[in-house]
Formats: sequence, structure tokens, C-alpha cells
Amino acid sequence: MKKGTKITHKSYPFNSDGDHDIKWDKTETVNEEEFNTIFDGPENFFMHIHEGNIYGVNKLIFRGKRFTLLEPNPVTFYFSAAHDMARQINDAYNKLEHALDKVPNAWPVSVSYSYIFKVSSMCIIFAYSACDAFLNQRLPEYRTINIEGKELTKKDIERLALERKLKAVSTDTQKDFATKHPRKMKKLLELRDLRNQLIHLKEKRRGIATSYNDIYQIMLELDLTKIMNTVKSFINFYHPKLIVNYNYGK
Repeated sequence: MKKGTKITHKSYPFNSDGDHDIKWDKTETVNEEEFNTIFDGPENFFMHIHEGNIYGVNKLIFRGKRFTLLEPNPVTFYFSAAHDMARQINDAYNKLEHALDKVPNAWPVSVSYSYIFKVSSMCIIFAYSACDAFLNQRLPEYRTINIEGKELTKKDIERLALERKLKAVSTDTQKDFATKHPRKMKKLLELRDLRNQLIHLKEKRRGIATSYNDIYQIMLELDLTKIMNTVKSFINFYHPKLIVNYNYGK
């Protein structure tokens, strides 16, 4: 049985007094002949309304073919990529174990280890990207948030570190993940630190030549399933059912 992640769509709350003050009485429905003209207009956009939310529709071109796409939420793309990588880790571990045991036709040790590093690092990077992108989405566009006595805009907060960005979201939503789930919050910060190590790969000399022994060892000891469960729990804490996994196939 295979497992997947539902791809949801990006929406904004409708705010009659805010940034999304749509004048519905001035909107028009276009026919197929007018589509290309509307498509090329830089100030035109498409909207889909459901349960008080506004859903943008992307205007895209692929190999000369025009099409519209109800805008997917990239948070679910990032989570899906990380989730799919995590599901490959046992296969990667087995290949390295076979190589170390010198099983006939086993992959060489270097190739087997590179598979583990690829799977683990991509899982970490995309899992953290899902968290960071999600926090950015939770920041209101049409008002400020008071953080430590300062009124900060969405753009201001987007530049902050994860902990302060999360504090802003918790203040705005009156829901505090860090206080409610301290152990999971610790795991989330460990995810952030590990992601930073992978992105920057600062050298740590051991003896004469080796530079990355520590990070290479960490890649062999990760519990990717626990990491993904933590990320899913974090996102769904603020937006229930945004991350939904399902089984498909045989």
C-alpha cells in the first residue's frame, strides 16, 4: 500500500475592511472567445469563492498552451516531498547494510550511503520549508502584530527567526504550540538546526582531513517518521486538516 499527501489549495480570508475587499458587483463572467484577452491582461485575475474564503486561480503557460490552475498550497507540496523521502529511508538503510555485509550484487558502500544522505537531507530541508512557509502564510496581511512592544507587519515578521515568527503567529491566533507541546517544539527546533547545518555545511575538522563526519553520522541516526509526525502535528495545530495523508494502490 502506498501513502500520499493530499494537495490542498491556497486561500485568503475575505476581509471587507482589509486587503481583500472585492467589489463583487463589478465582476464579470467572460466567454471562451474573451478568455485569451483576459488571460493576457496584467491586471486581471480569476477568483473562486468558497465558505468565505478567496481562492486565487493561477494563469500559466506550458509549451505554448495556456491554462488556469486553482492555486495549490505550496506547504502541502513541501510536506508531500518530505513525506515521500521519509518513506524511502528503510530501503536506503537496507542497501547500505547489504553493502556492508558484502551481499552479492550489493551497491558499493559509497553509493549506498549517498542514497541515505539524499533521502534524509531532502526530507529535512522540505519538512522545514513546509513549517516556515506555513508560518508566513499565517501572518495577517492587513494588520500588524504587537511583538515585544513593537507593531510589526507581515513583511517585518517574515524576516525573523523561527521562534519569533512562531510567537507572532501564536499571539495573533491565541494558540501556543510551544506551550501546549513542549517536546514537539524541541523537535521542531532540532529540525531547524539540522536544516541549517545541511544548508551551510560548515566544516568541522577531525584529525587531519575529515570535515563532515558529524553530519554524516547524524544522517544515519535520524527518525524521519517522528520528524514528519511532528511537522504534521505542528501545521495541523494551527490549521486543522491542512495536512492529510492517505493510502492508495496496492
